[in-house]
Amino acid sequence: MEWFERTKPYEADLIADLNQIVKIPSILDPNTQSDRTPFGVDMARALAKMEELAARDGFRYGRVDNMVTWIEYGPANAAETVAILTHIDIVPAGEGWLRDPFKPEILDGLYFGRGAADMKADLMSAYYAMKYLADHEITLTRKIRLIIGTDEENGWRDLPRYFEVEGEPTMGFSPDGAFPVVNGEKAFQTVQLRFANQTTGDYVLRRFIAGSRPNVVPGEARARISVPNPAQVQNEFATYLAQYPFLSGQSEVRDQEVRLLLKGVQAHGAYPQDGENAGTYLANFLRRFAFNANAKTFLDFIGRVVHDDIGAENLGLRYHDDVMGDLTLNVGVMRFSQNGQGTILLNFRYPQGVNVQAVTTQVQRHLGDFAATVEVWPGGMEPHLVPETDELVGTLSLVYAKQTGMYMNPRTSNGGSYARLLKRGVAFGGQFPDVPVTSHQANESTPVANLTRSMAIFAESLLKLAK
Repeated sequence: MEWFERTKPYEADLIADLNQIVKIPSILDPNTQSDRTPFGVDMARALAKMEELAARDGFRYGRVDNMVTWIEYGPANAAETVAILTHIDIVPAGEGWLRDPFKPEILDGLYFGRGAADMKADLMSAYYAMKYLADHEITLTRKIRLIIGTDEENGWRDLPRYFEVEGEPTMGFSPDGAFPVVNGEKAFQTVQLRFANQTTGDYVLRRFIAGSRPNVVPGEARARISVPNPAQVQNEFATYLAQYPFLSGQSEVRDQEVRLLLKGVQAHGAYPQDGENAGTYLANFLRRFAFNANAKTFLDFIGRVVHDDIGAENLGLRYHDDVMGDLTLNVGVMRFSQNGQGTILLNFRYPQGVNVQAVTTQVQRHLGDFAATVEVWPGGMEPHLVPETDELVGTLSLVYAKQTGMYMNPRTSNGGSYARLLKRGVAFGGQFPDVPVTSHQANESTPVANLTRSMAIFAESLLKLAK
C-alpha cells in the first residue's frame, strides 16, 4: 500500500486536532509574560494542548522552562535522536482577513486560519506522522522527538535553552520550510535605526506607523500630518493610489490634521518580492512635500533609499552567491512620533560571503543626512549549509522523490527555520512547490489534501531515519 493511502484515513482526526491549535492565538504577549508563561498565556495554552494530545495518544512528553514542549516515540534509552523541530507561535493576524483568522474554516479545498501555513498545519502533520508509527507499533533504533518551540517568530530564546538542558539531537529536520530538502539557509539579521524626531515648519509629520515585526512586509501604514492645504494632499494621495492598482487607502481631515491610511500587500519578510510594502510607499508619497529636519530625512530614507529595493542595491549591498543566491532586504517596522524617538527595522537575508559587519557598515555609509544610530538586533544567525552528501539530505530527498514521482535537488532558502540550530539539520516541508506561499499573509491557507500528503512523507522519512 502506498504511504498516502495509509495516512489518508487520519485526515478527519488530524483536522479536528489542528482546529484546536489554530483557535489559540499563540502570539507573543508581553502583557501576560511571567516565569510560568514566558511568552504569554496563550502560548502556554497552546503547549498545554499539545501535551494533552500527547497524553491521549500514549507518548512520552515533557517541557523545558515553559518555553518548549517535547513529545517522544521510540526507545527511551536510545543513544541517538531524530528531531522534528517545530514552533507553535505565530505572527499577529494583521489586516485584510475575510473571516476570523482564529476560527479555522475549509473553503474550496483550502484550510484557512492564522498559522495554517506557518506552521501549525505542518506541526500537526508531523505529529500525526509520529502517531502513525506509534499506532502501528513500529520498532525503531533511534528515538524520535517532536520539539515544539514558542519564540521562533521573535527572538529564538526557546530552542537554544532546550539544547542546553536536553542536548543536541543527532540529526533532524524542520517542516517549517518547503519541499524538497532545504539544506541551506541564508543568514538573517535585523538592523535597527534609532533617531530623534524633530519637525517644524508648515509641514509637520506628527506620526507615522507601519509594520509590527521585522520579518513581515507591512501591509498597512498610517500617517498624521499638518499641512497648509489639506485638500491638495488628499487630491494628490488619490492620484498616487490610482497609479498603483495593488495599493488602496483613504484620507480624512480631522482636528486640523490630514490622516492617511495606505494598504499594500502583507507577506513574509523572507520573501519581500511577494508583498508590497505599505510603509515605504506611504513615505514615497509624503516625501514630495516640504517636510524638514528629521521628518524629511526619515521620509527620504524609507521612501527613496530603501523603497522598492529588495536587493539593497541603494545601500551598496547587492550580492549574489552561486550556491545560496541573493541578499534581500525587508523594511519591516517604521515609527515616527513628533518630538519622540523613532525607529526603523531593516531585516536582511544574506548568503555565505556576506557578514553582519559588512551590512551595518553599508547602512551607516548610506544614511546621508539621517542622524540615526545603527544597532544590530540580538538573535541574528549566520548562513547554514549541510552537505548534499550527508545521510540526512540523501534520505529525505529520496523519500520525497519516491512519493511524488519527481526528484528535485536540495536547495537554499531565504527563510530561517530551527533546522539551522543543528549541525545536521535541514528544512523539509511542508510547502509544496505548486502551492502559493501564504505565510504571514492575510487569509493564510494550506490545501487540505496536503495535510496527509505531508504526513505520509514525514512518516516514511522518520521510519528510514530512525529504523
